[in-house]
Amino acid sequence: MVTAEELLARADIVTLHLADVSGQPFKMDAAAFGRMKDGASLVNVARGQFIDEAALLEALESQKLAGAALDVYSEEPYTGPLANRNNVILTPHVATLTRESRARMELDAVDNLLAALGDC
Repeated sequence: MVTAEELLARADIVTLHLADVSGQPFKMDAAAFGRMKDGASLVNVARGQFIDEAALLEALESQKLAGAALDVYSEEPYTGPLANRNNVILTPHVATLTRESRARMELDAVDNLLAALGDC
């Protein structure tokens, strides 16, 4: 385990997989990008609100960061300046839109309910 500051300074790739926990705001802003290792990359698959997109753009333009991959944005559909960068991958946040993933989620929900009722 390391602190967030140490992780940002050491990691080649930082990936965000966070839930929105009220009372514990998290933001990758200019200060966070400044702490990142030169040439690192950022992947955000959590929430768009966790990224200051203007600060990310600056970090990419200054070549502080080598690249970024995002599938969530502060505003969707995304039409901002990150879309014009060749070192940014933008994809839609659609992981659960397949028939198979929806069916699996429903089966998991039923399994969890049955397990909980079995404990009663």
